[in-house]
Amino acid sequence: MSDSEWSIGLSKELYGLNNYMRQEFIDVDDEGFLVVKVNGSSIRVVDLMKKYGLSNAYVRVLPAIRWAMDQVVKSYREASERYTYNGRLIPVYPLKVDANPIVVETIWRYGRKYNWGFEVGTPQELKSIERYLAEGSGVIVLDGFKTVEELETLKKYAERNWRVIVTIESEREAELVSKYAGSLEVGVRIKPMSRTGSKWSLSLGFSSKFGMTLSHFLKMIKDFPHLKESLTTLHIHGGSQITDIKAVSKIAEESLRIFQDLREAGFENLGVIDMGGGLAYPYLDLRDASYESPNYTISDYFNTILSIFKNTGKHPDLVFENGRIITSAHRIVVAKVLETREYGPEEFEEGLDIDFVRKARSIQELERKLIEFKEVLGKMESKSDWGVKAKLIIESTRAKMISAVAMKVMKLVDENPENLTNILNYPTLFKIVTSPSRRFMVSYSLFADIPDKVIVNQYFQVVPASRLNERPNVLASLSDLTCDSMGEFREFYSYVRSITNWRQAFTSIDSRLIAIPGVKIKLGGIPLHLPSSGEDYYVVFLDTGAYQDMLAMKHNLIGEPPEIVIDEDYNGVRIECSKCENNGYID
Repeated sequence: MSDSEWSIGLSKELYGLNNYMRQEFIDVDDEGFLVVKVNGSSIRVVDLMKKYGLSNAYVRVLPAIRWAMDQVVKSYREASERYTYNGRLIPVYPLKVDANPIVVETIWRYGRKYNWGFEVGTPQELKSIERYLAEGSGVIVLDGFKTVEELETLKKYAERNWRVIVTIESEREAELVSKYAGSLEVGVRIKPMSRTGSKWSLSLGFSSKFGMTLSHFLKMIKDFPHLKESLTTLHIHGGSQITDIKAVSKIAEESLRIFQDLREAGFENLGVIDMGGGLAYPYLDLRDASYESPNYTISDYFNTILSIFKNTGKHPDLVFENGRIITSAHRIVVAKVLETREYGPEEFEEGLDIDFVRKARSIQELERKLIEFKEVLGKMESKSDWGVKAKLIIESTRAKMISAVAMKVMKLVDENPENLTNILNYPTLFKIVTSPSRRFMVSYSLFADIPDKVIVNQYFQVVPASRLNERPNVLASLSDLTCDSMGEFREFYSYVRSITNWRQAFTSIDSRLIAIPGVKIKLGGIPLHLPSSGEDYYVVFLDTGAYQDMLAMKHNLIGEPPEIVIDEDYNGVRIECSKCENNGYID
């Protein structure tokens, strides 16, 4: 199959580029280059890297933050109109998501028109935004372990037109805020009973690190009667990245019931619900409620919540502190491929007989024979007393087996296209044909650039920066430059709705499976192209703008790479690069 039978549309599906949270800014041009679109300009990622002579960089697209903020407010207003809802949106940005000064400045600059405030959890975070507290007004929510110094600072700003909500979680904190009655509003964080199934489910339930039980709070009221007057906010956090809209609905229903009961119990000033940061960002946008892909959008989120919250006499205001949805898309990591290597054993002129692969008449027979052969080969590999000659034969046999099986599967699919879907029923074959054949040595650090991959196995979409008009050649793992075996990225989810030729389902060189029409599959490597001699070939990790700056490690003393910042400007697009020369405009 020639590359003319591959299309950019197929690449956009394969690499998940039809994503509602970033398709305004990340696209592919007619020549197959990944581009950043800002203010009418289309900027090739490869050109940025070449302009500054970089092997790796963070590219920050600041208008993506503005666009996400706009979508939040727009979606809330539309849902409010739909349900005749009169509660207000109170947006605050949690600094834990990314307190990088340029990000915070962007939030402040774009958010002023929406009165976007801040959520802080430590004295250090509070200190980092004192500049904005001094020059403006809005809402600030204080979570985390409280100190007298924080409360004194916030009292000062409460007297300067800042609305301050202090969320309490213990008797100690209730006693602390009692000294600031009349100056600071109080919120209480209650442990929810509903389960959401997110990766952060430990933040829920009675054993959660956060909040207090409802019974604990009601007993505490006897010792702190002032809370009847000062309590304005109910905080019930369902956990980050709630990917199923039904779970969002359950948390909203539980929040509303507690809100109503507390008001009936005499908390007359209670008028705000804070549902925490559960709105899920679509690292994949397949709408299947998996860890990677929520089954709803921002609009669905607000429609679900307000359809529930409207069922009460007083419509509560809603604190919105979902920072991940605001900043994820704005930062991408770009890294150059420095070298390619074989992923596993290489073929040698000698090897054991693998004629069973050629003779297999069906995919069922191939699976059965493969299992038997792998068992024999595994026993041979477990022996430690083989000489060099025997080791070469065993290594070569495994390499030839993998290659032959991949080619045979393609032949069986050619003979019967139904085998393309049937392979899902044969796990041994599926693992081989979705395994990487190459290891790309890439100029990045998993620990410094995308640490959540190590910490919580967060999925990040990988896409080549060029040749997106060509069929991928191979499946490859992406090894970083650290001396750690965990420093390798192999995970890739593929979902392609349709193909016109069965060969489009396989890579062009190593015959690996990369797509089954209409089926989401998990590959053991990234579909990429083999760089030609002298080619500058880059890979891009998308959606790294939330938490990664804050969690970055210094493994092997690999620090932050240069940053290319792209922003809107009255004269076109402003592009600046730290540690670089030739800053300036692109019209």
